[in-house]
Amino acid sequence: MDNSYHDAQESAPPDCGGRSLLNSKTGRENMHLRDQDHAKSDNTTPWSTSSDLLNPGSQSRLIELFPMAAYAVRAPDGVIAWFNSRAAELWGRVPTLDDTDERFCGAYRLYRADGTHMAHSDTPVALALETGASVHEQEVVIEKPDGSRVTVSVHIDPIRDQHGAIVGVVNFFHDISEQKTAERATGLLAAIVDSSDDAIVSKSLDGIITSWNRSAERLFGYTAEEAVGQNLSLIVPPGRQSEEVAILERLRRGERVQHFETVRVRKDGTMLDISLTISPVRDAAGRVVGASKVARDVTERKRVERAVAEQARLLDLSFDAIFVRDPADRITYWNHGARQLYGYTSEEALGRVSHELLRTKFPEALNRITGRLHRDRRWTGELIHKRKDGSQLVVASRWALDEHGNAYSVLETNSDITQQKESEKALKESELAASLLRLQDDERRRIARELHDGVGQLLAAMSMNASRLEQERSKLSPEAARSAEENSRLIQQITTDIRTMSYLFHPPLLDEMGLHSALKWYIEGFAERSQITASLELSADFGRLPKDHELCLFRIVQECLTNIHRHSGSSTALVRLWRTPEELRMEVSDEGRGIHSEIQSKFASGQSAGVGLRGMQERVKQIGGTLGIHSNGKGASILVTLPLTEEAVAPDESNARSSEAKPCDVEL
Repeated sequence: MDNSYHDAQESAPPDCGGRSLLNSKTGRENMHLRDQDHAKSDNTTPWSTSSDLLNPGSQSRLIELFPMAAYAVRAPDGVIAWFNSRAAELWGRVPTLDDTDERFCGAYRLYRADGTHMAHSDTPVALALETGASVHEQEVVIEKPDGSRVTVSVHIDPIRDQHGAIVGVVNFFHDISEQKTAERATGLLAAIVDSSDDAIVSKSLDGIITSWNRSAERLFGYTAEEAVGQNLSLIVPPGRQSEEVAILERLRRGERVQHFETVRVRKDGTMLDISLTISPVRDAAGRVVGASKVARDVTERKRVERAVAEQARLLDLSFDAIFVRDPADRITYWNHGARQLYGYTSEEALGRVSHELLRTKFPEALNRITGRLHRDRRWTGELIHKRKDGSQLVVASRWALDEHGNAYSVLETNSDITQQKESEKALKESELAASLLRLQDDERRRIARELHDGVGQLLAAMSMNASRLEQERSKLSPEAARSAEENSRLIQQITTDIRTMSYLFHPPLLDEMGLHSALKWYIEGFAERSQITASLELSADFGRLPKDHELCLFRIVQECLTNIHRHSGSSTALVRLWRTPEELRMEVSDEGRGIHSEIQSKFASGQSAGVGLRGMQERVKQIGGTLGIHSNGKGASILVTLPLTEEAVAPDESNARSSEAKPCDVEL
C-alpha cells in the first residue's frame, strides 16, 4: 500500500476540485460510475459476476436505492470504482472515480474508535483488499472537510472473480453517531447509578426486580445475580407485603412516592429502617411499565430518635428549656420546659432551625462556638433569645455533643436568667449611683471645708488688715478712707456669703445637732433668699436618726426646694416629717403649677425623668425606702418613706419615740 495517498488527501482542497455534494451534477440520474462502462442488457441478472460489482452499469439505480452508504474499490491499487449519494453525504465530499490519488475511501480524514488517526492505507478496506478477510461491524470515525465527525459501522467484503482472485472490495456502512451518543449517555447513567451511595433498584409492575446497583448489594446483602429476576418480596418482611401492593397501585396511577419510611430485611435476616423514594418508569408512549426505587438506610437515625423519645419523658419533667438539634441545627426534640419558656408548641418548633426560630444573639461568631463544641464536646455561655410574643430574654445555655456513628446531635439546655441579669444590672447601676452620691457628698464636704478653713482664714486676715486701715483712716485722704471703709464692708459680706455657701454644701449643724436643726436653719435661709414662704413641721421629740438617713432627707429637701423655686411658681413650700415604730416619712409640697403628666409617667415606669428626681430616688433606694410623686395640676408633693429598724434608730432617741407619733402643727 502506498502511504503517499494519505498525504495527497491531507493537502487536497476539501471539495476535491471545487465540487460540493449539493451542487454536484452527479446524482440519482447520473450515478457515480465510470462513464465508459457499458450497460448490461435489461434482462441480465444483477451482480451475476464480479465485474458487475465493480462496473454496475445499468444497475446504478439499484446502488442508489441501497439503504446504506456503499462504495467499491478496485484491486490492486484501491481506487474508487463507484459510490452512492449516501456515502458522499457521510464523507461530506464527492471523490473522483478511478483517481489514483483517491484510494481506499472517499473520506477527508479517518480516525479509529479510540480517537487515534487512521491513514487511508490502514483502513479496513485496504486491509481487506490485501488479506481478503471480511470486516463486519467495525467502528470508524469520519471527519468531514468542515470539521464535523460521524461514527460509522462498516461491513466490508472482498470481490473475487471465478478463479477466487480478489478483484476489489465493497464497503456498506451506516451512521451510528446517535447510537453511540445514546450508549455513552446510558453508560454514564449506569455508572452514576452504580456509584451512588443510595441503593437504587428498578422493578416491573408485577414486582420483579430488573436492576440492582452495588449500594443495594451492600445494603441488603444480595448480589445483583441473586436479586435480579426475583420478586421484590425478597426483602420485604412478613406483615409488610400490603405496603408493596399499595405502592404498586399508586405507581400504576403514575404517582410518585417520596420519603416513605418502612422496614426491610437483609439476606442475613437483620431488619433495616429505610426511607424510600419511588418513581414510575414510563415507555416511549408514556405508559407506566415499572418503577425505580431509591432506598436510604435510616437505621441509625431511627435508633437515635427512639433513644431520644425514651428520654423525652424524663426531660419533660425539667423546668429548664431542653431541645435537641441535628447537624443542620434543626430541632428534633422540644420539651415541656421549652414550650413554657418560649411559647412555641412542639409542632411549631420541630424541624425549624433553632437559631432562626429563637432569633438568637450569640456572644461571638457561631462558627467559633461550634468549633469549641466539637473540640471539647460541650459549650456553656449566655444567649439572648426572643419568645414567640417578641419579648426578649437572657438564658444560660449549655450545649452537649452526642456523636453516633457518622451523625451527631446537640442537646441544648437553657435556663432563664433574665431576672437575674436585670437584677445584676440594677445592682451595678445602684452601686454606681451610690458611689456617685458618696463622691458627691464627699466633694461637698471637701469644698465646704476648703471654703470654711481656707478661704475663711484668708478673709479673716483681710478683715484684720482692713480694721487697721480704718484705725488709721485719719491719716488717709477722704477717698482712701472711703475705700478702706468699703473694703471692710465687702469683706464682711463675702465672709457671710462664703460661710453660707460652706453650710449649704455641707451644714455642720447636720453632724453636730442633727436633722431638725439643719433643716430649720436651711429652710429659714431658703425663705429669706427666695422670698417663698417656706415652713417646717415635725414633732419636738423627733430625735436623731442614723447619719445616712439624716443626710438623705436633708439633700432631698434641698433638691425639692430648689425645684419649687425654679419651676413651680408657688409662693409657699411646706416640709413635714413624722415617724412610726416601723418607718419614717417626709413630705415636701407646694401650691404651684404641678409636675407634668409625662414626667410622672416616666418616673412611674422607671424611665429617666430628670437628674434631680433620679438622684433623689437613688438616695432613697440606698436606704431601702421609696419615693413617690403626687401632682394634680394644683401643686405637687414628694413623699419619702424610709424603713426604721432597731439598728436604724439612734440609741439615745429610741425611748423618746411615740408608737403613734403624728405630724405636729408647730411651724418653725
